[in-house]
Amino acid sequence: MKTKYLFASALAALFLFTGCDSKSEIDESLIASSSKNKKVGGSYESKKFVLDSVNANSIEVSTKLNGLDFKDFKGKKVVLVDVFATWCPPCIEGIPVLKGLKEKYKDQFEIVSVLFEEGKTKEEITAFVKKHDITYPVTMGDTTMKFIKDLGDIQKVPELYLFTKDGTFSKKFVGETDKETFERYIDNALTK
Repeated sequence: MKTKYLFASALAALFLFTGCDSKSEIDESLIASSSKNKKVGGSYESKKFVLDSVNANSIEVSTKLNGLDFKDFKGKKVVLVDVFATWCPPCIEGIPVLKGLKEKYKDQFEIVSVLFEEGKTKEEITAFVKKHDITYPVTMGDTTMKFIKDLGDIQKVPELYLFTKDGTFSKKFVGETDKETFERYIDNALTK
């Protein structure tokens, strides 16, 4: 009995001193919000973004309760939003996979890459697009950063978000993803 008590105490102490976060001190970000702070019954407000693309026209997108509405793609194309950075090796390694998907699905599918970096010039990103022969829109700038923030709390890149033709959120991918996995979810999104 005493052994069980000692084991339970040791386990509790271990849990107390190791956490689920790399932060060494407790702060507000580690504490879940209580329901009294949440607005219950409040109305949802859609936000509109005009994303500046370095290799195409601007892309208009509005948030909605269950996804995104892309003005030029709604009802026509499944959309994969690719949140990337130019310094990110998995982002760069994933470009050929994304280009292959764009080629395979042609007019039924669009990729919109959004740059998760501040301080890059349009010339730098244009050179990056040319170097990697990117064939889909790449957006950047302040509005793109606001749009990324609205997508959620992005901690790692690449993060990719798949939306059906009607703009309903379908799947989130984090990190390197193989072509077959993308294809499985794109095929499913095309049927919705």
